[in-house]
Amino acid sequence: ATMPRTTPSSARDVPGAVATAVGSRSRAPTPASATTTTKSETTRGVAAHGGDAVRRIAGGALSRSHSGAYASNGGLLVTNSRDALRVYDVARGRVVRELATRDARRVTASPYARSIVVCGSSDGTLTVWDVETGKMQRKYEFPFEIVDVVYPGGECGKDCVFVSARAREDGGGRVYRVSLMKGKIVEHLAKMSAPCMLTCSASGAYVACVERRTVYVWGVGKERGGNASRALKMHRTKDITALAFSHDDETLAVGDSTGRIVMFHGFARAVKNLQNEAQGEKTEVNGDALPSTTSHWHSRAVGCLHFSGDGAHLFSGGEEAVLVIWNLQDGKKTYLPRLGAPLKSIVSQREDPSRLALFGSDNAVRLVNVASLSVEGTIQGVRPAVLDGERQHYTSAVVYDPRADLAVLSAAGAALQFYDYARDDHVADLAVAPRNYVNTSDEVDSPMESHVAHAAFSRDGRVLLTVDRRSDQPLEVTHAIEETLKIWERVDADVDDDDDVDDDENIARAPGGAFTCVAQCELPHNGLITCVGVRPGAHTLHDAMAFTGGSDGEFKIWVPNGRVARGGEHAGWRCRSSAAHPSGEAITAGAFSADGSIVASAASEIVLWDPASNAKLATLAAPKSSALGEPASAITSVAFVAGEPLFAACDGKQLVIWNLQTLQPWRVFAMPCVDLNAHPTLPTLAATFAYDDDDHDSNADNSNGKKKKCFIVRFVGGDAAPAGAYACADGAPSAVLFPPGNRALEASTSSASAAMVVVTRDRQFIRIGVETNREARMRDDMDIDAAAPAVTKYFTGGVVLAGAPPNPKLAEYLADARKRVEALDVSKDDDDTDDIPARDRVIGGKFGGVGKAPWGELFDAPSHELPPLISLCPHFMHAMLSRQRADDDE
Repeated sequence: ATMPRTTPSSARDVPGAVATAVGSRSRAPTPASATTTTKSETTRGVAAHGGDAVRRIAGGALSRSHSGAYASNGGLLVTNSRDALRVYDVARGRVVRELATRDARRVTASPYARSIVVCGSSDGTLTVWDVETGKMQRKYEFPFEIVDVVYPGGECGKDCVFVSARAREDGGGRVYRVSLMKGKIVEHLAKMSAPCMLTCSASGAYVACVERRTVYVWGVGKERGGNASRALKMHRTKDITALAFSHDDETLAVGDSTGRIVMFHGFARAVKNLQNEAQGEKTEVNGDALPSTTSHWHSRAVGCLHFSGDGAHLFSGGEEAVLVIWNLQDGKKTYLPRLGAPLKSIVSQREDPSRLALFGSDNAVRLVNVASLSVEGTIQGVRPAVLDGERQHYTSAVVYDPRADLAVLSAAGAALQFYDYARDDHVADLAVAPRNYVNTSDEVDSPMESHVAHAAFSRDGRVLLTVDRRSDQPLEVTHAIEETLKIWERVDADVDDDDDVDDDENIARAPGGAFTCVAQCELPHNGLITCVGVRPGAHTLHDAMAFTGGSDGEFKIWVPNGRVARGGEHAGWRCRSSAAHPSGEAITAGAFSADGSIVASAASEIVLWDPASNAKLATLAAPKSSALGEPASAITSVAFVAGEPLFAACDGKQLVIWNLQTLQPWRVFAMPCVDLNAHPTLPTLAATFAYDDDDHDSNADNSNGKKKKCFIVRFVGGDAAPAGAYACADGAPSAVLFPPGNRALEASTSSASAAMVVVTRDRQFIRIGVETNREARMRDDMDIDAAAPAVTKYFTGGVVLAGAPPNPKLAEYLADARKRVEALDVSKDDDDTDDIPARDRVIGGKFGGVGKAPWGELFDAPSHELPPLISLCPHFMHAMLSRQRADDDE
């Protein structure tokens, strides 16, 4: 799938020459998925075809099934992501270990061993892990896709797990009983039209599942009769969305799509009668005739149900983002509201049932103490993209913050999430337009959810421009959408710790410096804003500039007022000038040049402007993409190539690269290019091409991009020559970012391997090319040798160091530093030291002690265990920090 390289000289010698991507052959390019890809070249839906390293570094769902399991007496929480089991330290909320699996679907804890979990994968693999040691205990492969796994224990026995599977022959659902010791199926429980999720009782005597509006309950305990269990069926009139067994096996709670919770009593007796009937006894069993009670609080579907350990309470959650605690004795309710997202699953600790893990739709796990009705901690993953009523993506922002070296993604509630892609860790949220979560349905006519549609940073990261949207009407009612343009400036570092800054509600703390909103404009355009940008060549805030383009055909330039506030930021921005696009059409794309001297706006044609004078410099028209003379399509994306007189644009049908010195098309790639992303400082351009999947109807549902696969082509150098292609099976990525990488290596490879991070539709971060600077710093900070086996070491003070033994080069640096310190001879002092406790004269003495030779042991101690400077240099610090004593001091 590597694009054939055209001859640079032939295109440069003739002004306006057109070079195609397919050479002299007039045929469609080979789809990237059609080429042969080795296993090492493929990761998380992105395949490399250019020699560059492709590595998944972060992102994705914390748990694909919105569920997990507690282990190690509640000290660890295990979730199943796409290709790994993530083990979190509950006290710190951080990943301490990742266990490699393939497409893990479900993880369940062993009721017998504190550190054992069982995981089922879609490839039919059933694995048993020890999460404390990270070792795989057993692995079995089955000829079906595993959808769910439960490990009841108790009456069911230590060797038994139940598996819900998808049969490969007909795609139907199956429920099997599997022996962990033998690694084979020992009983077939059911055959269904589709795979289902399983629920088991705490005693291990019952297993249940749901098929649309019917509940199936099997008795799987020791007292069951016969070799095969018959299922008790209970029918409902609405779709069933949640199930839960009480701990005494007397009540089965069922939640449906209308928000009702029905509790069936005496189901255990009915199951036993059904088993006796299977042995020949004459009994009448009717699951629909069981006594039941109905409760109703949720306005929409019940998302999850869970009984307390003492059986006195029932917990429920749903779209309202509220945990409802039902008292089963008197029917009273207690609430834990404003949890931020719909609740999908509830998991409790066996050792302390009052502590729950609530899995939300925002890819977060909230650790809740129901005894105190408080959220004790949150494990936040990368937030999912904001979806509309038809489950399609809104226009959302995914950008790179150059000052904090973080990825910034738009999230629900009109917020921006700062995400550390190197550590796979949530860092902070910036509430662009603070709003509480409002319950909305998935119906098409539901109101649009507020979100940040556009965001852009300046080159130094000191200026941030955002556009947030909100509406009380559905997305289709565009005239009801309200937009707000906000411009933020970072407060200087010396102001970050000021008490007044913390009290100012207009200042939002974020990595790299707190943000101050210095300008706000409601409805800056008559139509929706379609593109934004911040001038990259500004050396100071006084030279800063931004542009916005709208569907009304106007192009506006924004500059600071010139007045400066107390924190060093400007006291406002203003619209300096505006211009109408010559064609009168809606502006669809825009961009600054790498040095900020030119700004481009695009509709069906492209106009180059001088941002300083607002003068029109040139007009570029794309060549006809069809010999039939079809009307020109609207430009979807534009980009300037840094360091080269090249400008690129695409319209969904072709990619055109102009030579700005001749203002003529220099290369034309006759392929459906849908997006462009340029490196800010290197001559590197990433183009996203889309093609129809041959396995599906090419005319079906192509408008939303579901059936289209994409591949990214990297163009490098002054020739704009294709240097590699990368297939994206999940469709067009959300963004392609260019964080700083190893510049020496980038220069030596002529930018062909510059670090490039692809953010997929499900917000996984995949790095292509050399290691980014942030990845290298993370590895150096943690002293991890990537080639060494992973270990985990705990230090006093609450710091977890996950990785390998220290880097061997660290010893050389420490030895050199030790010689320099010893040469100072500061350990010899004639002053009296009797007033200093002996334990404080030892470096690190009051922090657990690291030895008796202060300067000798100083450099062998972990940095977080170092004592304060008053202990390192007591006499020097005492002289520097001495103060006058008042007469009345004791």
